[in-house]
Amino acid sequence: MSIKRLKHHAQNLGQMFCGWELMFDYHRLEEMEDGVLILNVLSEECFHNGEKIVPLNTVKGLRNWMIQDLENNGLNLDQISQAELQVKFTTSKISKESVQNESWSNPAPFFIKCLLDCSSMVVTGEKKYSSTYQDVEKWPEGYRCKNA
Repeated sequence: MSIKRLKHHAQNLGQMFCGWELMFDYHRLEEMEDGVLILNVLSEECFHNGEKIVPLNTVKGLRNWMIQDLENNGLNLDQISQAELQVKFTTSKISKESVQNESWSNPAPFFIKCLLDCSSMVVTGEKKYSSTYQDVEKWPEGYRCKNA
């Protein structure tokens, strides 16, 4: 199995989680208490502070990307025993004025600021690949993507 490709997967899971697909789960993060999310990318199971939850939309996107990328590189998903993303997150409410550079149509008076600290790992029978990534996301309070 390609070491470079699996490192790539470990490095990109956190970045992809914090990317544009997260907008489909903004409302879920806003509703949850701060804590730790665990996303099992292989099974699409999700946990919040140790309790199983309805899977986030983002986990399906991560799994689909992983499968497609492995196939495109001649690799087999069956060789991966674990692909997991852990996300420590905290949210806070901030005023609209503090996000002046953000471009949202008809934003709410308040925004949600979410600090994300991601740790990912991809494990095969032979090796474990891991990576970390941090990000800050902001969205209008009560935002719900039409496709979510």
